[in-house]
Amino acid sequence: MRKKEIIDIIHSLNLNLNGRVVLTEAATGHYMVTPLIAALSGASKVFAYAKNTKYGTTDFVFSQFKKIIKDFLIENITFTDHLTPEIISQADIITNSGHLRPLDQGKLKYVNSKAVISLMYEKWELRNEDIDIDYCRKNNIRLGAINERHKKIDVFSYLGDMALKLIFDSGQCLYNNKFILLCNNDFGPYIAKTLSHVCSALGVIAPLKDKSKYLNLKVDWLSDFPTIKIPENYKDSKAVVFTAYPFNETWIGDDSSPIPANKLKEQLESPFILRFAGDIDAAFAQHAGLQYYPSDVKSGHMGILPSDIGLSPILRLQAGGLKVAECLLNDTDTFEGEKIVEKLF
Repeated sequence: MRKKEIIDIIHSLNLNLNGRVVLTEAATGHYMVTPLIAALSGASKVFAYAKNTKYGTTDFVFSQFKKIIKDFLIENITFTDHLTPEIISQADIITNSGHLRPLDQGKLKYVNSKAVISLMYEKWELRNEDIDIDYCRKNNIRLGAINERHKKIDVFSYLGDMALKLIFDSGQCLYNNKFILLCNNDFGPYIAKTLSHVCSALGVIAPLKDKSKYLNLKVDWLSDFPTIKIPENYKDSKAVVFTAYPFNETWIGDDSSPIPANKLKEQLESPFILRFAGDIDAAFAQHAGLQYYPSDVKSGHMGILPSDIGLSPILRLQAGGLKVAECLLNDTDTFEGEKIVEKLF
């Protein structure tokens, strides 16, 4: 991890947290950047909270961080595995990050009246189990989501790379093969833009209202989501890239599901579902003869993450989330003439 990469994204977003106290997580992998971005953006103090997870113990996480901050000459990060009322009440900025979740009433009751919370993702991706929105509304706690498509963030443009990674990790290849994109959300056109240039043909099943978003792409329109109508020339498709929102709704399953597994089985020679995002009834799919990848995806979560393709999208996403917090504190929702904050209420 290079300090210059972090400094570059801070400068690009003109991120200024001077004098602010930030409460975020001390994570592993590429998500380690969040407290580093906050510290290098001028925050007076950064509390980085961690707990033991399958990715590592708090001792491991803190030891990794301490090596980095020593090299970066950072002195304003405090690492803790005990989230006290005193820490929460000091924070001007709180990130809705993994270790801090759920931001429930037990934590939110200690938030000071001037503090703001950044969701660190887009508004439509909100999971109710992440944060008690009703409590925030009733107690006038300001929170905002990030416009990931802002020109200085542009995280959605990495979705195509994520789809490629998912395909390769599943053991498939794109050259000379057909694929189907089964999608009901805004991820679709970004995924299609990349895949359509690599595979031999890409068929799209998406809501009819979104058809215009695909008109300038090299794709074939197959049917109106969730109706499955796969023409003869796409029955030999190598895989179906599946992404549907809400992510925690079971979309593919028995005949009562929005997308019956048997419909896919009937219309594809070798049905293989690539789980980009959106729940499936894995047991029923297996019973129906559908193959799928990854085998285990936590309900409501994605089967492929931006962090799986490298540091760049995470730098942009986390710095953008902190920019949202800065804007909320400054009572603005725009940056360089473009909306960057999505308010929830």
